[in-house]
This record gives sequence, structure tokens and C-alpha cells, in this order.
Amino acid sequence: MNKMAAYWDGYGYYEPIKPIEVKGGIKAKSKRGSFVQSWWAKRWIKTLESFNLGARLSRGKSYARKGQVTSIKIETGLVRAKVQGSDPRPYSVTIKENEVPNGISLQKNLL
Repeated sequence: MNKMAAYWDGYGYYEPIKPIEVKGGIKAKSKRGSFVQSWWAKRWIKTLESFNLGARLSRGKSYARKGQVTSIKIETGLVRAKVQGSDPRPYSVTIKENEVPNGISLQKNLL
């Protein structure tokens, strides 16, 4: 049996567990390679990467590509989502941005 190796995320070692599949989830447009296309979305991802989130950001990208996002609400400077992981109940994710440049649409650039 192929067993995936445990990984370290800065808080401890974890055995990978596959998420519960979501039917009709919200999927990111990219399947591989660059996660986003626009300059602003690339800057957003680079900023998130600077927070040293360990494996969490990579897992988040993977979940987004697989359609594990069950709902998303985007407001000025705020993104809230429900994500289906390996637990039976989806978990909440909130990203708050204090300043969003004029004319930038989070909805258009993140989905």
C-alpha cells in the first residue's frame, strides 16, 4: 500500500488525509502551474505566501483546484469561505485586507 509521508507545517507533523469530495463545489480556474493570472491576484498570493503559512496555503490552493470550496462571499477587503476538508463539517476561512486598490475586484481576480 502506498502511504503518503507525514509533513511538518510549523505546528507539528501530520499524516495527510484526503478531503471529503464535494459535488458542485467552487473550483479555481487553474488546474496546475500558476494559480492566478492577473498582476493583482499574483500580488495577493505573494502576500499570503509571505505570512509563512507552511503547508496551509498549498493545501488551500489544492482544495480550490479540486472544488472543495462550498461557498465564498467577497466584500470590500474581505473574503469569507466555507471549505470542505477531511472533517465532516466544512470549516470557515476569513481573509481580511485593510486596503484594496480602487477598481480592483476581488471576485473577478480570485475566482
